[in-house]
Amino acid sequence: MMRLTLLFASLAIVSSWPARAADTTVPIAAQGVWAEAGKCSGRTVTFTAGTLQYKGQKAQAVIFAQKESPRGYGVIHYRQEGNVDNFEYADDKDQMFYNPEGFGMGKSVLYKRCAGAFASSASGAKPMAASAENRCGWLVNPTPGNWWLVDKDAMWVFATQGNAEGAGAAGMDKLPDFDPTQYVNSNGNYGYGCACVKLLTDPATKKVKSIFGGKTLPLATCRKDKSLPPESRL
Repeated sequence: MMRLTLLFASLAIVSSWPARAADTTVPIAAQGVWAEAGKCSGRTVTFTAGTLQYKGQKAQAVIFAQKESPRGYGVIHYRQEGNVDNFEYADDKDQMFYNPEGFGMGKSVLYKRCAGAFASSASGAKPMAASAENRCGWLVNPTPGNWWLVDKDAMWVFATQGNAEGAGAAGMDKLPDFDPTQYVNSNGNYGYGCACVKLLTDPATKKVKSIFGGKTLPLATCRKDKSLPPESRL
C-alpha cells in the first residue's frame, strides 16, 4: 500500500509540471556572464543561445522555456536527463534565480550580471557584441528621427533628427516593437515605453554605437523603478 501511495504521488507531481512546448534558445537578453550575488571575481556561469558553462568547466547544452516558473519567468533547463537544476531569468529585473534542485525544493540563489561581460565570439556571438550591455529603462521616440534610452545611469542617445547615419544608426531595426497598450503616445504617434535593450555604448559621450536587440516591459515596471526619472521629465 505504501508503494502504491508513493507511486500515485509521483505521478501527480509529474502531471503538474508545466508543458515545455515553447522550449527555444536562450534569449539574447539573458545571454552573458553571471555570478552569484554579482561576485564576478569568483565562480561565474556563461550563457549562450544553447549552452551553459561554469568557469573552468565544460559547456553543457540547455533549453529555454518561456514563462514556465511559478513566478512567471522564463526558465533555462539542462538538456541532460535527470538534472533538474534550473535558472529563472527575471527579464523585468535583469536577474537570474538559480534553483539547485528544481522549483520548491530549496532556496533560490540570486545571480547578477557581470557588467560588460557577454558571451565571447568563440561561442558564436559577434565580436562587437562581446562588450555589449543590457540596459533597461524608458525607451523614448519623442519626434521623428530622435531615439534614446533613459536608465538609472544616463540618457543613451541612439539617433538624433538630421543625423540618420550617426550614433545609434547601426541596428536601429533591432529595437523591439511595443504593444499599443504598453506605449504612451505623447506626441501623435510618437512617445515612449519601457524596455531592455542590448547595446554597445560610448561611456564618454553617452551615445550608442550598436544595437543588438531588446525586449519590451510593462509600463508598470519603469513606473515602479525609483531609480528612473518620472514620466513628466521624459
